Amino acid sequence: MRLPGKLELIVGPMRSNKTAELLRRIETRREYAKQCVMLLKPSADTKAAAGLVESRNRNGCGKMKAIEFPSADPWAVLPIVADTEQRIGRRVDCIAVDEGQFVADLFLFTKKLLDSGHDVMVSGLELDFRGLPFGEMLSLSWLVRTYAGNLTEQVAYCSCGAKALYPQRLVDGKPAPYASPVIMAGDNYEPRCEKHFVLPGRPH
Repeated sequence: MRLPGKLELIVGPMRSNKTAELLRRIETRREYAKQCVMLLKPSADTKAAAGLVESRNRNGCGKMKAIEFPSADPWAVLPIVADTEQRIGRRVDCIAVDEGQFVADLFLFTKKLLDSGHDVMVSGLELDFRGLPFGEMLSLSWLVRTYAGNLTEQVAYCSCGAKALYPQRLVDGKPAPYASPVIMAGDNYEPRCEKHFVLPGRPH
């Protein structure tokens, strides 16, 4: 009977080096542990070119090739994993997912991989631009506890120097209103603390 894998969950606001940390861990597993690590990228992530995961932090591993999949259908990855294992003649030791907040069925998909014996690493935002739970990232903390994994909280700072908690979306340099769609093309965000987080039209 195959032992379940372990989950490494990396969370934090914008500009907290989540992707840089994910890439660092992948590189470490590949170089030192000689593991086969598969990096996945949801199609809703437009931060970098197609098939590429890229960090804004240039001090470490800046970018890696990734398998891009439809954000609404992570299950499409499973045949790719099986084909990869058949081609290389060994198991895929670890499956890493960047920008996990965009992935539908993230909880069940991650649990399936863990139950299949794969270690899993997921990086992503916990809160959206409204300060509300983003996708299923918060739900993964249960899997961390249940599968003896670990959770790393990356830290970002507001321009005032305080710890940032929220991703502030900016449109034409101004805070985006509450009625804006949760997912928008472009990269106009900055980390904000509680005091400087602004959300026009917030109902409460």
